[in-house]
Order: sequence, then structure tokens, then C-alpha cells
Amino acid sequence: MRILGIGNAIVDVLCKVSDDFISKNNLTKGTMKLIFDKNEFKKMLSSLKIEKTVSGGSVANSVVGLAQLNNKVGFIGKVSDDDLGNKYENGLKKENVDYKLTKRQNDFNLSEYIRVILLIDK
Repeated sequence: MRILGIGNAIVDVLCKVSDDFISKNNLTKGTMKLIFDKNEFKKMLSSLKIEKTVSGGSVANSVVGLAQLNNKVGFIGKVSDDDLGNKYENGLKKENVDYKLTKRQNDFNLSEYIRVILLIDK
């Protein structure tokens, strides 16, 4: 391995929503809203259909780019021991990134772990 990145493992969750969803959840198009309440987040996520998940975070994105240029790279980060954590791991595998992930049990901080990207469905 020639390059090793250490950073936050963030799962990008892409969902299509209507303008009505934006209004009902007090969201504003083109902006970001941090949600620190686990129950509020789970309630909102339960009403969404996940279209796609992508392994993200600035360091992981950089490492993946370098892997796509045929560099031998690695990544170290933390994920939760759940479905999204497994999807993150599979995303790194798919991009040929050697990785060491610490898996946490039910104690993750949502703001460090998941970014929901809402796409307006017209």
C-alpha cells in the first residue's frame, strides 16, 4: 500500500422526494440540515425510499479517486455494525481500497455517519 487515508466514514444516502416532503419536514432546497436527535432522524428516514447508498467522506472520496488511478491505497475509519456500515465496507471493496474499519455497536453519532441527499422527484 502506497497511500493510507484516515477519516470519517460517511454514508451518502440518496432518496427521491416531493416538494411536499420538503415542506412537511421544514427543509429548504439547496441547504443542509443537521439532525442530532436519533428519533427525529429515524422517523424521517422511515418515510423515505433509499434509491442508492455511496461510501463517502472527504478522505475516503480522495482515496477512491487515487484507487481509480491504479494506486494501491487504504482507508481507516469507523462505521456502525449495521446494514449501512456493511454497505460502506462493500463500497470500498468495489473500488479496490484496502481498509480497516472499526465497527461500533449502536452508539454512533448520526452527524458523523450518515448524510441524506434528497433529490426532488418531479
